Amino acid sequence: MIVEHASRTDTGRVRSRNEDSFSAAPDIGLYIVADGMGGQAGGDEASRYACLTIEEYVRRRHEVLQDYESDPAPERRRAVFQLLEEAIRAASERIIKEGESHTELGGMATTAVVLLLLGEHAFVANLGDSRAYLLRDGYARLLTEDHSLFFELIRQGRLSRDATGFPYKNVVTRALGVRGTALADTFDFEVMAGDRFILCTDGLHGYMDDEEAYLLAANGKPDTAAERLVEFALDSGGADNVTVVLADVKSIDGDDEEVRERDRVMSVFPILAGIDFGDRVRMISQFDHRMVEDGQTLFQEGEEADGLYCVVSGSVEIRRADKAVVTFGPGANLGEISLVEKRPRLATALARGAVDVLVLRRQVFGGMVRRSPRLASKLLYNLVRTLAHRLRGTNDELVILKTHFNTEGVDLPKFLSSDELEED
Repeated sequence: MIVEHASRTDTGRVRSRNEDSFSAAPDIGLYIVADGMGGQAGGDEASRYACLTIEEYVRRRHEVLQDYESDPAPERRRAVFQLLEEAIRAASERIIKEGESHTELGGMATTAVVLLLLGEHAFVANLGDSRAYLLRDGYARLLTEDHSLFFELIRQGRLSRDATGFPYKNVVTRALGVRGTALADTFDFEVMAGDRFILCTDGLHGYMDDEEAYLLAANGKPDTAAERLVEFALDSGGADNVTVVLADVKSIDGDDEEVRERDRVMSVFPILAGIDFGDRVRMISQFDHRMVEDGQTLFQEGEEADGLYCVVSGSVEIRRADKAVVTFGPGANLGEISLVEKRPRLATALARGAVDVLVLRRQVFGGMVRRSPRLASKLLYNLVRTLAHRLRGTNDELVILKTHFNTEGVDLPKFLSSDELEED
């Protein structure tokens, strides 16, 4: 992967000191933006410690990055996530320790957003309200969710993102340097040539919506675009420090068209209908990824259902009583009822050709629903709509079957329910 980057920071037009910090380490694909907590003693020190510690921690464990680049297996992907989470916790612990050792720094804290471009993936971690955006295909897409009172109300469905008049918009609920809150959100996704990432503090994103982000940052080299973003924040009032890091993916080692096709397929999974790009990326990052060879079993009749399967490539054949019932291709999901019921599978699923699938486990789905009522309403609506479609198809088949029996003058046999089949 070839990446070009640029960074800019400014004190702004109101503050007397700059409490923002950033780090750019292109040799390991690591980019960080941190925002010291406004009004807190040592905010500038907290953000500086965050950037230094996170970068140092990742560098000391560079073998984790090398292992993933050589073989991006699921366990090595999890190791990268663990590395970022540990680095952020280490930074938080260092900030707490420094604050306890130096009275003048007591209570200092900071937000942080981290981008790691590794292999053909972008790994993102964030804590607080510093953000990551992706510019792709004519749109700016917010990747991260703020850890703030404002976004918590959005997750609950009580506010929308355009509620600009909310008086407590900048109240942060998680930060490095605050005990018990250094739990970062982490996710990843495949990158494409032409992707542009923006990492920024609220001194910038507090003034712009997603459309403005695209208009301001889409054109020109990274240094020109970064300068334009900072000038926009200053011209808009500059009430806070402003920091931005841009990273452009110039090329990737893999096949860009294959990445684009996988992204297109994942955007049409019925369970994810109406889900915006950022939510979709964060959700899919929690799915299990499986590669299944031709003729292998994805799940067996009688096994306990483990979750919903989404077909990225290849075909999955559903069989009952050793007969093919239906086949699912790319963009389809199957096994929806297992998200709400812990029951045995009533059919067997076989791979026809090499199959790439994503698995949404019931426990993960439940966590998504509990965490975000706003997202839960969309997911549950999609689930009901899919099950209703399946039910209509089954009902149509039963009507045809009953009509056939009636025409032939044959008494309709008794159909066993799935409950009765399980009892047998």
